[in-house]
Amino acid sequence: MGKNSQRAKLSLKAIPHELTERKDDYYLNVKTQRQLTLDDLAAEVAATHGHQNASEVAMLTREVLELANWYLSNGFTVTTPQGSFRTTVQGVVLETDIASAPNRDKLKLNVAYTMGEDMRQALDDAELDVEIIKSAVGPQLFGVADARQLEQSKLPDADTRAPIPVEAGQTCILRGRNIKVGGEGAEIGVTLRRTDGSSGTTLFFPQSKLYPNTPTQVGFVLPADTETGSTWEVTLCTQLGSNGSKLLKEPRTVVMDSTFTVGEASETPGGGSQGGQGGDGGGEDPMS
Repeated sequence: MGKNSQRAKLSLKAIPHELTERKDDYYLNVKTQRQLTLDDLAAEVAATHGHQNASEVAMLTREVLELANWYLSNGFTVTTPQGSFRTTVQGVVLETDIASAPNRDKLKLNVAYTMGEDMRQALDDAELDVEIIKSAVGPQLFGVADARQLEQSKLPDADTRAPIPVEAGQTCILRGRNIKVGGEGAEIGVTLRRTDGSSGTTLFFPQSKLYPNTPTQVGFVLPADTETGSTWEVTLCTQLGSNGSKLLKEPRTVVMDSTFTVGEASETPGGGSQGGQGGDGGGEDPMS
C-alpha cells in the first residue's frame, strides 16, 4: 500500500460548548484542509513511484472507482483499504407499486460506509494538534447544521438519536460568534460557493433572507434543488460590531475554515452517534 512517509497531523478546533452550564467546556471539530481531487492524489503517487505520466495513474484509478460504482449499483458490497461500502434504500411503497418499477420519488438510494482497519490505523497513527478557539475581534464561524439537528441536540436523549443531515429545502443554521449580519452594501450577507467539481456555483443570502440573525446563529433556507453530496464553502460579510448593534465604518468578511456537505450531519455536539465516523467500530455513515 502506497503511503506518505511523513506522519499525518490532524488539526482539531476546540470550540466553546454553548449547550452546557459550564464555561470551560469545549467540543472538537476537525480543521478541514483544502479539498483534494483524484488528479491531485494520482500526481503524488506518480511522483512517489517515479512514473512520468500522472494522467495514466489517474485514468486507471478512475476506471477502478467507476467499476466499483457499477458493482455497488448492482447490489454488491465493495471493500477497499479505506473500508466497506454497500448500497442501501429508504422509502415506503404501496402494494400496488410493487407490481411495476418503484416510483423513485418515494425512494432514497444511498451508499453506507463502514470504516476499515487500514483507515482506523491511519487515524490512530495521526498526530493530534488542538487549537482552542477563544474570543477574537470580528466574526468567528464554527459550522453549519440543519436547524432540526440543533433542536434535537437540546433533548435529554440527544446522544442516542441519529444525527440529522443538512438537506435541501431545509433551514440551515450557521453557528459562530459575533456573526450577526447587518449594514449597508450589496455584499452584506452569507455567500455559499460550491467547492466539489468545477462549477463554482454560488448562492447569496442577503440580510432580508436570514433568520434567525443573532450574534451566535444565522439561518438561511437551502434551495430545494441543491444537489445531495455537494460541498460548500461559507463566507459571511457584516458591518456590525461585536455587540451586534454598532455599525462599523467598513464591513468585515470571514470565510469558515471548514466546508459542509449536503446530505451529511454536522459535527454539532450532542447530536447523536456519528456511526462509521467514530472510532469504536462497526457504525455506518450514509454517503450520497
